[in-house]
Amino acid sequence: MKKELIKKILVISLTNIGDVVLTFPVIDILIRDFPEAELSVVVGPRAESIVCTNPRFKKVYVYNKKDSILTQGAWVWELIKEHFDLLVDLRNTALPVLVSPKYHTSIFKTKSEGMHMKEKHLKCLSSVYEYGSIEAEKKSLFISDEDKGYVMDLRYDDIGEDDYVVVAPSSASDSKRWSNEGFAKVADHLVKNCNMKIVFVGDNKDREVTREIAKFMEHDSVNLCGRTDLVQLAELLRYCRFAIVNDSAPMHVASYMNVPILALFGPTQIEKYGPWSKDCFSLRNNKGCEKCKDPESKIEHSCMMGISSEDVIKCLQENLIKY
Repeated sequence: MKKELIKKILVISLTNIGDVVLTFPVIDILIRDFPEAELSVVVGPRAESIVCTNPRFKKVYVYNKKDSILTQGAWVWELIKEHFDLLVDLRNTALPVLVSPKYHTSIFKTKSEGMHMKEKHLKCLSSVYEYGSIEAEKKSLFISDEDKGYVMDLRYDDIGEDDYVVVAPSSASDSKRWSNEGFAKVADHLVKNCNMKIVFVGDNKDREVTREIAKFMEHDSVNLCGRTDLVQLAELLRYCRFAIVNDSAPMHVASYMNVPILALFGPTQIEKYGPWSKDCFSLRNNKGCEKCKDPESKIEHSCMMGISSEDVIKCLQENLIKY
């Protein structure tokens, strides 16, 4: 590929927010290596908010699979008219054939057995462009001065000067949520024995969950659910000691920001979707889960019940709590 010919780039990212964040390392490399090129991205409706304010993106195209065939056809035609020079398709769609850029990633799926999704996306990029160092400045997630100021106010007004731990008890599926009682016991341990403040994060729907956790706690905590979007959460994570999360979008945002993490996993494969920051640890105990043993059964997953608060505290003490 002749780099000097690349003036317009399109990245086909994914739909869910966490999955889109997993593609950010690819986008960061393209921003670094093609600084003069116009870069546009395709995401699903759920992930639009995390990329739409980034001034480095020429345009954010939102693909909605629920649109009519006519609407989807018009959407594809809009891409064709742009005459992209490079198309990096991380979804393995037919778009490289339809859009006909000068260069595009392989239309065949990358073999990914046992491979983390972040690495799979980077391997896909390498099918069309042999990049150098993987480490690139993090520019896919743009945090404005306004968002930085807002988070600074939250830190001073609501959190104070204490060291704080971000706890994200939410997840897209109930089968991926750890127990409220478990979070409460771990949070109390960190307050009592480590002198850390607990900051709960999530969207408006998670406020009631964190209230329930707070009822089980003996010590005070800070509930910021519904008070930050994911971009502002990224800024809040920058200053925490570490994060305790379920398998969720906040876990991937924390990973991208290179925040120390303890992630609690249920049915999801850690090897493919686990945290990926420098200091990250995972707990999973699905040995007693009948659904994991027989995926065709109609019973619900019980994986998260296999993780005890003692397991979590022990992992934190051995790896993330620095005295």
